[in-house]
Amino acid sequence: MSNSLDKFGRVFIEETRDRSIRLFDKRIHGLMKDEESKKLFGKVNSLSDDAQDAIKEIIPDVVDLCLHNMLNLFEENEDLQIIVDGENLNDMSDGLAGELYTSDGWIHRFSNERHRE
Repeated sequence: MSNSLDKFGRVFIEETRDRSIRLFDKRIHGLMKDEESKKLFGKVNSLSDDAQDAIKEIIPDVVDLCLHNMLNLFEENEDLQIIVDGENLNDMSDGLAGELYTSDGWIHRFSNERHRE
């Protein structure tokens, strides 16, 4: 695999996926002090344990779907490019969205947050 592809993958996962999951985890656990976060915590906290567990499970799924769709945007639109170290990542991959998945994908290799196996 290309150094540029891995370089982007690591930063992309750490700075978008992991950061987003951590932020929403803080929000649903009442660790954020802004009004919107307090409201969300109140709603989540009033749910059953099963419903709260479902929300915790859904968070990474929603984040991953957003990342998948964003990468698809670059795959499907030639006028939009991700250039790393002078290289167009679309030219280096047989599908940027697919780079997220499998045991050798970006999520498995670079994420420090929960994910489906």
